[in-house]
Amino acid sequence: MSQQAPPSLPSSRAVLGLLAALVVVWFALLGSRDLIEPDEGRYAEIPREMLATGDWLTPRLDGFKYFEKPPLQYWLTALGYAAFGVSNATARLWPALLGLLGAAAAGGLAHRLYGPPAGLHAFAVLLTSLLYSALGHILSLDMAVSVFLFLGVASLVLAQQGRGRPGAHRWMWLGWAALAAATLSKGLIGIVLPGGAVLLYSLWQRDWALWRHLELGKGLLILLGLTAPWFVLVSLHNPEFAWFFFVREHLQRYTTEVHSRSEPFWYFAPVLLLGTLPWSGAMLRALLQPGFAWRPARPAGGASPGFSPERFLWVYAALVFVFFSLGDSKLAPYILPMLPALAVLAARRLARAPDRALPWLALGCAVGLAVLAWWAPRYRSDLLTPERLAAYAIWFYLAAGAMALAALCAWRARPHALLRLGATTVLVLAALQLIAWGYRVTEPARSSRGLAEAIGAERPGDAPVYAVGDYFPHSLPFYLERTVTVVGFTGELELGIRAEPERWIASLEAFAERWRAEPRAYAVLTLSAYEALQRSGVPLRELGRNARLVAVSRQ
Repeated sequence: MSQQAPPSLPSSRAVLGLLAALVVVWFALLGSRDLIEPDEGRYAEIPREMLATGDWLTPRLDGFKYFEKPPLQYWLTALGYAAFGVSNATARLWPALLGLLGAAAAGGLAHRLYGPPAGLHAFAVLLTSLLYSALGHILSLDMAVSVFLFLGVASLVLAQQGRGRPGAHRWMWLGWAALAAATLSKGLIGIVLPGGAVLLYSLWQRDWALWRHLELGKGLLILLGLTAPWFVLVSLHNPEFAWFFFVREHLQRYTTEVHSRSEPFWYFAPVLLLGTLPWSGAMLRALLQPGFAWRPARPAGGASPGFSPERFLWVYAALVFVFFSLGDSKLAPYILPMLPALAVLAARRLARAPDRALPWLALGCAVGLAVLAWWAPRYRSDLLTPERLAAYAIWFYLAAGAMALAALCAWRARPHALLRLGATTVLVLAALQLIAWGYRVTEPARSSRGLAEAIGAERPGDAPVYAVGDYFPHSLPFYLERTVTVVGFTGELELGIRAEPERWIASLEAFAERWRAEPRAYAVLTLSAYEALQRSGVPLRELGRNARLVAVSRQ
């Protein structure tokens, strides 16, 4: 049987054209959607308040202290606001930029390890994987911690590959700085995951030389020098921070159901399968059939074995999966950090032969999207009317068409035709963007922009604005560009409310009393609160509503 020739890389102009097309599609719709509650509203508002108040030390949400996460992305987003203005696009700018950086880092590492075709594959595969692409366009902290973790891992791989060579230690210094950024993005996970991977890999491979080349002394100085100042200063100014952040948000979040995010042990298996579409075949094969002997090689004379990038990347990816599977708190984005490593491992094979599963998986995605579009109107709810679902279904049909074209391109691809594979990835990314574009039809039920605009049209000036009921509209302060007074809601604001209870109104009755005394005021109420106040004869003039909330004035 004759072996297939390895793929050749197209001209540099063609490669640049492919990369440019992917980048354009990646950023094309960044500001087209309103911020969705709760996460996007929360992570857009905290940096807006930092910039408005000048307090870059203590994160605040609607004026209340908010210590669930460290501040790096808040700082970066606030700088983006200062440079480009406050908008949907600038709120999502850093997840998108970091997502592109993570794909470039995966491509760069694969290029160094396996050659240019592997680098191009790693970049395109990661950028067009469902979970990675989605989280690159949603405002959350998961992309930041994932990319900085991978930058640390990739730097370690390059440093260990170059053991004894001049300048190799500088890669380790960069790696330690990246882990500091990961820690400042989402906490101690920035140390635990790569540290666990180093420990498990060295025990498995008996590669003790790894520890001698970690630059532990200077590395820890870099890590502490970059992270400790904020942790120390915020603790000195806020005595409640240390217990809440390190105990509740780390230990209790992982070992208990304090956040009510309990899922079965196998939860991340379908997440990984669906989240890596349409590259699930290549990614899962890299994880389940990594292509190396499990027993480490033993050099003659008992010398330490050389460093194996494949084994280390595999250990890191598997550790992420197992670590979060063992925890009591589970959310789909938690396993995002493993995808860049899997993309590099998958690219090693894809550079030698096309992914035979890709066209079938892409076609399956096309059929699945078409079926979802057909069934969409049947999933109506109070938040999503049949009319909105029918409007959204059109975009699913368009995405299904793009994915079907991607399947056709993948079928026609040959080992020497990377540009055809490039066309596949551009179409896959376009399909994902079409789904995101169509999501705009659901925004009135999931964003408070319309209510903020209804209040803004009244020119409220300094008149008070209240958020009333058991639901907090996270994007309301962002679109109003001011904080509001919370009534009856605690939730994630509980710590801040305990610290400053005078800024909070506990009950609907207390709010009604204050509302009657106001000469002019505005409020956004849940439907149940609105109906209760109407029955009590409280004067309310409706300004606008969505499926969950009503905007009113006191005039």
